[in-house]
Amino acid sequence: YVLLRLHGMAAFVQSYGLQLLDRNGKAFDSSQLTTSDVLAFYFSAHWCPPCRHFTPMLKKFYETLHSHGEHSLKIIFVSSDQAEHDMWKYMYDSHGDWLALKFDCKELKDRLSRQYQVSGIPQLVVIDAVGRQAVRDARGEVMSACSSSSTQVLTTYLGWKAAVGAPPSTPSASCSQLQPEVRVKVRGLSGAPEHNGCEGLVRSYDASKQRYLVELEHRQLALRASNLLQLLRLRVRREDSSDPEEMLQEAELVDFDEATGELLLKSSEEALHRASLHNPAAVQLPAGALVAVQNLQAESAKHWNEHNGQILEFDETAQRYLVRMDASTTLKIRPDNLRIC
Repeated sequence: YVLLRLHGMAAFVQSYGLQLLDRNGKAFDSSQLTTSDVLAFYFSAHWCPPCRHFTPMLKKFYETLHSHGEHSLKIIFVSSDQAEHDMWKYMYDSHGDWLALKFDCKELKDRLSRQYQVSGIPQLVVIDAVGRQAVRDARGEVMSACSSSSTQVLTTYLGWKAAVGAPPSTPSASCSQLQPEVRVKVRGLSGAPEHNGCEGLVRSYDASKQRYLVELEHRQLALRASNLLQLLRLRVRREDSSDPEEMLQEAELVDFDEATGELLLKSSEEALHRASLHNPAAVQLPAGALVAVQNLQAESAKHWNEHNGQILEFDETAQRYLVRMDASTTLKIRPDNLRIC
């Protein structure tokens, strides 16, 4: 990785000639980068065992930041895979919602590797505004923070921002609404059924009208939350793997039955299969997912029923999700007391 201060970083990306793609293979407009962002080049490959060990930690680090409203870390995957198919499969199966350097930009990849002295992968180099190393062991800091707590992840990242000179960002205070840029699918529309099944991005939320502004391919619609489904990427248990590090793969949510908790999922091989949200041994929600709380029986927690919260992490020992309900309240909740918004 190379973490860069984004003061004029859009200009840096353009002057360097970096051709960036989002995880859907679409060209990324570098003018979207802001002065509060921190950019990370991730030098890695699917065939590399240390990378397979470290990538889930970085993903957890990234998702923890997002679950706390910190969206300023932008990660760019610089692949050392032998084939473009391997690069995209690695991103789909194991990465977060990251960017990638176009696979055929070999000269740019070599130039970046030389500039930051990447002699092995994965490698993490944090630099300041003039390109000097700002953090001695950023990879080690990610590993340490992820094995500690979400508070340590936030503390570590704030240290990075200070080290590279990026101004602090203002995290979103709301954990009861879908955040901008979340991918959703339209469903259940009776007045305009032709839009059912269409996918788009949340742009904003109008609290006075209780509608989300959703950008579809050719138009924008103002929709109720009940007509949207988050297109989450969930961790699914693989039953055919003997390697513990490969026991979890990612699958995309296609549909959700609120009454039964049944999920329809699509794997990287485009195969469809079903799983139950109530069975965390088979499937787990990612950090940042918006959920509704239901059927809590404890007197101290009943008032949270039918309120939305945000997944922070899954506690394997307690078999509970840690859910942030507001700025001062976090609950440990069983999977069967949650439904996807």
